[in-house]
Amino acid sequence: MDKKYFDEYDKILSGNMDDRKLSEGTYVLDDGSILSIPSLSPNNRFPYGANGFNFWCYASGYMHANDGMFSMILRAEEGKEPKLAFFAGLQDGYLSLLPVPYLDESAFGKVDRFTVFTMEAAYYYTAQGDHRFMVRVIVDENNKLHISLDAENLGQEEKELKIISFANPYLSNSIAESSEDRWFRKCSYLGEEKDICRFLFKINEDLSRTESVSNVGLWSEKIQVLGASQVKKRTYTTARDEFVGGNLRNLSNPAVFERGELASQKPVTSFTDIAIAATENDLAIEAGETVRFEYELAYMKALRNGESFQRLTNESYQKPADYYLQANGNREEAYLKNLFLKTDDEKMNAFFSYLKKQVEFCGTIKGYVQLTPNSLIGIRDVFQALEAMLYIDPQGAREKMLEAFSYIDPSGRCPRQYGIPKVPGDMPPVDLRKFIDQGCWVIDTVITYIKYTKDFDFLKADAGYYEIVDDKKKIVKKSEKRDSVLSHMIAIMDFLLGAMDPDTGCIRALYGDWNDALDGLGVSNKEGEEFGNGVSVMATLQVYKNLNAMVELLDQIGQHSDKIIKYMDASAAIESGLMKNAIITDGDGNKRILHGWGQDRSYFVGSHSDSDGLSRYGLTSNAFFIISGMIRKYPELKGAIKNAYDHLDSKYGYKTFDPHFTVESKGVGRIYKLPKGTAENGATYVHATAFAILSLFMIGEDEMGFEQLEKILPYKHETTNCSPYVMPNSYGYNPELSIDGQSMLDWQTGSSNVVMKLLIWYVLGIRPDYDCLVIAPSAHIPYKTMEYSFVYLKRRIHVLYERKGIGTRKYLVNCKEVDHSIDEATGNCILKIADTSIAGDLNILVTD
Repeated sequence: MDKKYFDEYDKILSGNMDDRKLSEGTYVLDDGSILSIPSLSPNNRFPYGANGFNFWCYASGYMHANDGMFSMILRAEEGKEPKLAFFAGLQDGYLSLLPVPYLDESAFGKVDRFTVFTMEAAYYYTAQGDHRFMVRVIVDENNKLHISLDAENLGQEEKELKIISFANPYLSNSIAESSEDRWFRKCSYLGEEKDICRFLFKINEDLSRTESVSNVGLWSEKIQVLGASQVKKRTYTTARDEFVGGNLRNLSNPAVFERGELASQKPVTSFTDIAIAATENDLAIEAGETVRFEYELAYMKALRNGESFQRLTNESYQKPADYYLQANGNREEAYLKNLFLKTDDEKMNAFFSYLKKQVEFCGTIKGYVQLTPNSLIGIRDVFQALEAMLYIDPQGAREKMLEAFSYIDPSGRCPRQYGIPKVPGDMPPVDLRKFIDQGCWVIDTVITYIKYTKDFDFLKADAGYYEIVDDKKKIVKKSEKRDSVLSHMIAIMDFLLGAMDPDTGCIRALYGDWNDALDGLGVSNKEGEEFGNGVSVMATLQVYKNLNAMVELLDQIGQHSDKIIKYMDASAAIESGLMKNAIITDGDGNKRILHGWGQDRSYFVGSHSDSDGLSRYGLTSNAFFIISGMIRKYPELKGAIKNAYDHLDSKYGYKTFDPHFTVESKGVGRIYKLPKGTAENGATYVHATAFAILSLFMIGEDEMGFEQLEKILPYKHETTNCSPYVMPNSYGYNPELSIDGQSMLDWQTGSSNVVMKLLIWYVLGIRPDYDCLVIAPSAHIPYKTMEYSFVYLKRRIHVLYERKGIGTRKYLVNCKEVDHSIDEATGNCILKIADTSIAGDLNILVTD
């Protein structure tokens, strides 16, 4: 057992790692991994797996896994019985080798526990006296589970102890357990051979009225004994009741502790009890020796009658778990090279690595991350994530975009969410609420992808459609129509223009915009009319940005001259409508950019006097006035935007709205139901805040941008209830509810991709265009050195920034000083490199 992490843990206890502290009980280590002390830290977590399969490991020891709707291991809520558990029986009693389940361990005196997350594996360490234990969790590239359990004797004499394992996998297409599951579930003990014992799970389920299948899983245990150490006895069971002792007991006080063995050796369990796989091993471990247990869980799903599962047995223990650890490490190392960053701030370096992992996680999801029936794949969510992920894994982003394109209606209308059918050919689960912004993110992401990869052939790639049959009943059908990605984009653009209000020239909100909690603007007060003419200013600015981008793209490829004219005319109409209707002025001449308005402009949101009579500031319309490029035509509004930002500022960064909404705020929708100071309702909803920070960098307010970025970085806050090494969803503040910095969730949140993009585009300054690469690190950089590299046109671009205090910026390319220019939008010095001039790898030195 490697003692490296124990040494780091000892440094933490002695106070020598305070500079690496991310939050209470959470530290970044020398190798960039995360150490959590479960008794002190928030419930940190990390997802392992590939291609949308998520195996969640929590610092608390809870684990669960799902591949879309298919749950390998169900989630156990906090305080409930875990689905995987390991125990050690010592002379003074039993230890849990994971932080859960909780046992009374007072007889031992001191027990040390900590958890380490690396990119390759999760480690759970337990130490008591001369005993040291490690449970290591690895998920390989085929999403097979490998768990290693090491029991080490640090004493001077042989020690006798017991190692007990408990596994309760689910292996079904469901995200929640029912009392009927045991009827269709069976576990059989397959016997022991060469120190390996195996259990076979078989779960029968109906995918539809006519489709019945079996899912099988093979849980295996292998013991590796060195020297004179030995296994004296192994007992097993397949019945939960035998293990825990009946339905009044659980894993916190199981009967096996009292009996010291699993005496009945029940080889098969089904129907009347929960089928599990459990073993109890009596060991004698020599002084200084370690005994290793290796567990595997592999599965095959949707087997029809007669199909064999022999492959699971054949592939069992083909290679040791250490092999898969190394393989994971090799993949992560290659992945790291696609976009690498190193500064003189070790916390930022670690955060950037985990941020990339978070973006990849959000970009490859298969749905059901929140383990609720409505947790599907959001079009806006996945495309925003892919716009950041394409800098790390362009091929993966391409594949996911093609998947998502096939769920769009031929009219160009995007679903809000879609899911993968359990059975190919079946109707997918969909969310068809008409949130107007969905297609805006699609166009943005494809254009960013083309500029970075130069993969113009993607525009010709073939994709299908799903036709919307019935909105209310969520019925769609696979269309016979197929055409190119470009045709999909044009259909999306035309659909968005179909939502233009002819009276104001702005885009109607319909069901809502990006801020989906504020879903009342599109409501009609006319009988029989589904949506009124209420407007989202943010969505209008997004469409304006899309139109100009589509004009540029179509001109670049020399196609659809008719659409170019149409989109230019529409862009001019939106510009005129926005400036006439979305910018308001009070009696003192103070201008404000509205968030939107309701039916017939009967009330405003984000105005000097909203429907509740309050003067209110909104964040996202101000941010997108800049992000859309509108600010370049109307720079005089920069002061009004910065004034709004000043009013929205807080200790956790810009709030989405201020003041918050209440029941008196008529017409805004459900947002008032959120408590004051939480999520979008008067709190720092980090996704929106990141939009605003991005906008600051876009107008050359780099120093202010960094000040605000510092406020939203998770490791900058003492109070957190989420993993402090990835972006949270929000920072709440409501002293009446004892909320101060807590968030709704981590990992699955759009804030990650916006922070990643602003770091790439405006801190590192990587901004590709159709025919060139712009390198323009921020004019204000809080690091003395910043080194980064990425792959562009199959070439390695390496950039080193050094702050030398020379007062002017210089660029050297392959040791030769080159001319630079000034960016009109930001006022910063930029280096523009023509694509045609990039014949090999580039080394760029940037000095100030």
